[in-house]
Amino acid sequence: MRIVKYQRHEFHQDEPDFRRAPLPEFVMDVPYLIVRGVIPPRHILNEVLSSGGGDAGMSPSAKWEAFQVSEVEYAELVSLLIGTDIEALRQEDGPRYVPQRMIVDESLTDSSCHLDWIRRCADNCPESKWLG
Repeated sequence: MRIVKYQRHEFHQDEPDFRRAPLPEFVMDVPYLIVRGVIPPRHILNEVLSSGGGDAGMSPSAKWEAFQVSEVEYAELVSLLIGTDIEALRQEDGPRYVPQRMIVDESLTDSSCHLDWIRRCADNCPESKWLG
């Protein structure tokens, strides 16, 4: 599995935190990438990963060298995320955005872009649908 080198920026932090993490942990450190525990479809994930992130000013953010994942790497990522021991990741220095559990919602695969996907996750799919 790919190891990603990135900078994690926090609110009111002068210097970024330089990190290295396996791809599954990295995606849980990127704001608005995993929404309500929903893993984005590959084209949405690649849209975000291709951006390289950035410094969000007063908001938490992450910055990395732009890249994309292949179909094979995406399938492995999804499998690892769904099988992740969530509680083990909820540690002081772990990823910032660890959901209660991870799912793939096939009804969102036709989202046109990252913003459309976020809106559809938030507006069209009540959290209770995923949390049981």
